Amino acid sequence: MSMTHSRIFHHLKEHATTIIFVSALLFDFIVLPDAGHALTRYLGYTYLFIVALFIFIREWVISRNRATKFENKIHGWLSFGIAYFSGAALSFVLVYAVRGADVSASWPLFAILFISILINEVVSAHSFRLLLDIGVLFMATLFFTVFNAPFYFGVQNDATFAASVAITMVVSLVYIYILKNVSETTEHETPKFISLALGIPMFIGMFYFLNAIPAVPLSLKDAGVYHRVVRIEGGEFLAVTEERGRFAFFQEIFSSHEHILLPSDDGVYFYSSVSAPAKITAPISHVWEYYDETTKRWVESTVVSFDLTGGREDGYRSYSKKENILEGTWRVTIKVDKKRVVGRRTFTIIKRDTAEPLKETKL
Repeated sequence: MSMTHSRIFHHLKEHATTIIFVSALLFDFIVLPDAGHALTRYLGYTYLFIVALFIFIREWVISRNRATKFENKIHGWLSFGIAYFSGAALSFVLVYAVRGADVSASWPLFAILFISILINEVVSAHSFRLLLDIGVLFMATLFFTVFNAPFYFGVQNDATFAASVAITMVVSLVYIYILKNVSETTEHETPKFISLALGIPMFIGMFYFLNAIPAVPLSLKDAGVYHRVVRIEGGEFLAVTEERGRFAFFQEIFSSHEHILLPSDDGVYFYSSVSAPAKITAPISHVWEYYDETTKRWVESTVVSFDLTGGREDGYRSYSKKENILEGTWRVTIKVDKKRVVGRRTFTIIKRDTAEPLKETKL
């Protein structure tokens, strides 16, 4: 092996657990179905069980204090396995944050994942590595419970989230009770484990009740502003929109969407499709807000409420209309229970006598 290859190999070895963690995270993000799919839930159970089991076995191997070549190999493979399946267990957070929720609503989830990767990179000592592995396990368990509790309770609200936090705490404390009998190290670290078991759910819960975390597992499937939206036979929606150029999608990425308000329009219509698992119900609302250039703040103008029923493949579809709307920057936020953000769309209203040719499209 050349000197250059040797250096590359040594460098990769130093960062092996982080590389494995991120690889599992990205692989499952690409491969896994949406967060509400049964396969995602079953794999989540499997990943959490494997991480918990591997931590238990690794600490048992260390407690034997023999340090044979075989046990050293087992320890290394178990550590890599914990890193891989921990990343896989957190992958459904990435699945939700990227595929479903609006970035403005889901950015705290990205921050949590980034912090997990960063800590995984800088921690090397075994005692800290053990705390990190336990912390990631408890965090993955919390998010997994939060994402899946509405499936079993049949409703998405604050009580469901609070129940998810309580369930996570109980499960984590039971695991600590089992783990503390494995070795002197785990017994010595038990107070820290308990702090993680209680602190992580409370910390994430604080973000949720401050409305800094979106209303999982609901996610925004589609949304847009139209000249008119009507419901037709068969439950479909027919919308009137403008013909857009070939590069309209890329233009809207770098600039706010412009909606032309014509004299013939009786208002501005906003359509949304919210993906919700079967048997889940929740109060949904369209919150219309305009940006006040004087105060530099968003001002609530109109709230239109609906009762969401989950289970439809294309999501729960609804629309609202805003009449007598003024020119300027507007946004419509889709919320659960008038508090938790599911998604948001921002656009600029411009009044003109003519616009691009209009067309009808099914939503």
